[in-house]
Amino acid sequence: MVAQSGSAQTGLTDPIFSQIPFDQWLSGSDQSRMHWNARVSEPTLSSHQRLVTRVDVEVDGAELVRRRGKGQFLALVQVNDERGRVWQSHQEVDLEHVEEGMKANNVVISQFFFVLPGEYSISIAIFASATAEHSVIKRKLHVSPLKNDPLPGAWSDLPAVELVVPEMPPDSWYLPSIQGKLRLAVETHEPVHVDLVVNLTPSDLLAGSNRVQNRNLEVLLPTTKVLSQVDWGETTVNLAWLDLSRRRVTYRQDNIHGLDWSKAAGSLSELNPGIVDVKSLEKRQYTAEFFLDEIRRRIAAAKGSGPRRTPVVIILSSSVRFESGQEIHPIALDGPTDARVFYIRYQPPPRIIFGPSAAPTGRQRRRLPDGGLSTRPDFVAQTDQLEPLLKPLEPRLFEVTTPEQFRKALATILAEIAKL
Repeated sequence: MVAQSGSAQTGLTDPIFSQIPFDQWLSGSDQSRMHWNARVSEPTLSSHQRLVTRVDVEVDGAELVRRRGKGQFLALVQVNDERGRVWQSHQEVDLEHVEEGMKANNVVISQFFFVLPGEYSISIAIFASATAEHSVIKRKLHVSPLKNDPLPGAWSDLPAVELVVPEMPPDSWYLPSIQGKLRLAVETHEPVHVDLVVNLTPSDLLAGSNRVQNRNLEVLLPTTKVLSQVDWGETTVNLAWLDLSRRRVTYRQDNIHGLDWSKAAGSLSELNPGIVDVKSLEKRQYTAEFFLDEIRRRIAAAKGSGPRRTPVVIILSSSVRFESGQEIHPIALDGPTDARVFYIRYQPPPRIIFGPSAAPTGRQRRRLPDGGLSTRPDFVAQTDQLEPLLKPLEPRLFEVTTPEQFRKALATILAEIAKL
């Protein structure tokens, strides 16, 4: 990837395209007999609440080995919309570092991009710099609007196309390079205070699994980003990320107007499921009580000093089951409360990974540098023990497995808060 110029709203040009006769290639015949193919995936709704599609450039590894040590191999993608705007991107493979063993593999180079409903032309090219060999494939892409969209105005400020830069976790989950913001707003009749409480850790029974931990973050971080983009009007909003396995708040941000990712990302380095200190292990029987204390504290704070505000708590978490031996009892409050509690319980959906992935599909593949798509189940359904803890608060439960389900839940939550 290289620096690009222009605005996402008006298109985005890649300087490498000005160094090659790309437009001539589009109108001419192929100059390469390399074995390769290109696929454009059907657009799907992502956890970022944006429609996403992907271009896969797949090249026979033997073709790269045959040109080993001779310059660069480029995969170029150009997207044109109905208004003639252009978005360009390329990725490179350094042929100096191609290994002989790659001969048996297919190499897949992927480019993700967010799109709005409409008609697009996609031009995909490969280019060997040392020999000037090139080949072009053209595709059409039709993007349909969501049926019965519960948030019909959410995309009104977004560019038609926004390229997703391949990144490593945790950036590949949060996508800090994406500038487009959803248009979401809520206005209440009375003063309201919202606490967004996100449990980033899986059940105690799965707490040692990096894979399960990452599956949590792949959906919870985009969801947090979506909620942080809401224009809450006069409503005050605080955010807390909880690490239940260590019974601590790993990150908090008060009065949020967009998540401060530069600070929040650093706190994720402490979420190492494979390493839990002895003190935390000894006190694991208090994990449920720690969670209840955090909820009680936030409800009580909304009644504290200053103008009274109706407390609203939005909880994001996957299903949680505590280790046996804990004393688990429903939350108890000092007196009655008018707090509104919304519990979004995630069962992670099939994966859309905006970054490196080693999961092969079909014929053996090697991905350079890529985003991968896998529907391999990494999550085992389990009985959730958070919901019974919250029962006295009469939480509104949303069972969420897909981005579409979260979109409906979000529309309902914003509508309910607007009635306060």
